Amino acid sequence: MPDITNPQVVRFANEHARVLCDAWATFYNTAKTATTVWAGQGLGALVPNTADLIADGSDVDGRGRITGAALTSLKALLDAFIADAEAGGNAKRNAFFAAAVNPRG
Repeated sequence: MPDITNPQVVRFANEHARVLCDAWATFYNTAKTATTVWAGQGLGALVPNTADLIADGSDVDGRGRITGAALTSLKALLDAFIADAEAGGNAKRNAFFAAAVNPRG
């Protein structure tokens, strides 16, 4: 099969598709690391699923405050994202990583 050389397609692939795949792969890698740390440190037993605020200094530096419930919900969202990415023999994960150039995380 011949290469696709249409400049519009090549530009989209390089400027959008690959950039998006790098961002997705970086997010996936970072999510995997975060959930591994959560499990390894037993944070599920330490973070109350309540409206109690986490004393992370955000009250004095301008960041939005985060609650135990918000952190617990975030962990659940990360778990769902990872499960979806890895479903069907890592089908989605593999598709994004195939086009990623510089995934981080």
